[in-house]
Amino acid sequence: MASIPVIPRAVSLPTTLSFAHDPIAGLQAYSERYGNTFYLYIGGVSKSLITIDPEVAQHVLQKQHRRYEKSPIQTDVLSKYVGRGLLTNTGSSWLRQRRLIQPGFHRDRLAALTKIMQGVIDQELDLLSQRSNDQAVDVYEEMLRITFRIVGRAIFSEDVVEEELDQLGDKITQIQEYVIKEVRLPFLRWWYILSGMRDRNLGLSRDILDMQRKFIRRREESGATRDDLLQMLLDARYEDTGLPMEEQQLVEETGILFVAGHETSANALAWTLYLLAKHPEIQEQVRQELKETAPDRSPAFTDLRSLPILTNVIQEAMRLYPPAWITDRVALEDDEIGGAKIPKGTVIIPFIYGIHHSTQFWDDPEVFRPARFQNNPSPYTYFPFGGGPRLCIGNNFAMMEMQLVIAAWLRRFSFQLIPDQGVKAKALITLRPANGIKMYLQENK
Repeated sequence: MASIPVIPRAVSLPTTLSFAHDPIAGLQAYSERYGNTFYLYIGGVSKSLITIDPEVAQHVLQKQHRRYEKSPIQTDVLSKYVGRGLLTNTGSSWLRQRRLIQPGFHRDRLAALTKIMQGVIDQELDLLSQRSNDQAVDVYEEMLRITFRIVGRAIFSEDVVEEELDQLGDKITQIQEYVIKEVRLPFLRWWYILSGMRDRNLGLSRDILDMQRKFIRRREESGATRDDLLQMLLDARYEDTGLPMEEQQLVEETGILFVAGHETSANALAWTLYLLAKHPEIQEQVRQELKETAPDRSPAFTDLRSLPILTNVIQEAMRLYPPAWITDRVALEDDEIGGAKIPKGTVIIPFIYGIHHSTQFWDDPEVFRPARFQNNPSPYTYFPFGGGPRLCIGNNFAMMEMQLVIAAWLRRFSFQLIPDQGVKAKALITLRPANGIKMYLQENK
């Protein structure tokens, strides 16, 4: 890789608007033409290094991670709207927060949340069954609702009422829809400012943080102790000082948990159900595994490790439809990868979707084949939760949540896709179904 091809600015610029519409198709086409790693002028202005090379991805995310940091797109832009928590923080401040919060997300510590999760799932599926028997439903919208309530209850237990969760969810959704425009089309920021769009969304951001602050103060004033994520954050103490987080940091960390913790899982769940609907034989394999492991009941926390088929199904769904379909890093100093010089300031973009779909690393990559995960994939040919020290802190939470939701759905419903609906992925900040995924549901008797 001593020489990295550069796609000329004159070629890059006309593709900007088409990239905004369908960046995955554009990046895949360029990968086929220019190879695994190439320079592209994003927006016709900023030259970035795009890669589907697992070794390059591992180099910047793990092996030489100290030489790289999240780009200003992920830190400065996002942090204006969602606060400076683990997702958007950088440097020594990020490391200090990560060390403080990490123990609370250890898999064994999450066991206490199983009951909370299952309670939300059962309640939501009860409501769904009352209004959807033999009716068409959009499973993406249902998964958004379920995952938002799961993360809401996992953080705040019963201290937040449904109306408050609805308000919070609406504001977060509005901000996410705006932020992708500012990220994807930076040359239009002048318009976002003049039109008042930026100020409106900054106002929504302040509303969200104020709501979080109200919830936190409500807990502190009540004196209650809960088995939830907020209690974990309240009880956490810094190693160097023995002090807890200051209120503003606590507010921003809980806000980040909401933003990062529901849409990604909702996407993965919706795509998993879509693939299961298209492959009823695999659906029945999972049902049989559930009957053998947890007959006539929901799986307990200790059962989740004994569901390899279900786990493989979720992993394969995230290979085909990775919620975080792309990531980036900026070089903090000059570096070298495979003999190629990487100047300081270079933005490197591991194209996760492209790696997951490459015939170089996967046999029949467009085929849904969960059994392929009976063997561990090669390093950085599969990394839906990112990699290196910034591996998603909630990966165990998300896997546990998805196992419980899919298990409950399969026990509760028979389902089939509405034909000819043209399901298509839309690459925004996350990879979501463009027009939802509509199915007919029938409650199992």
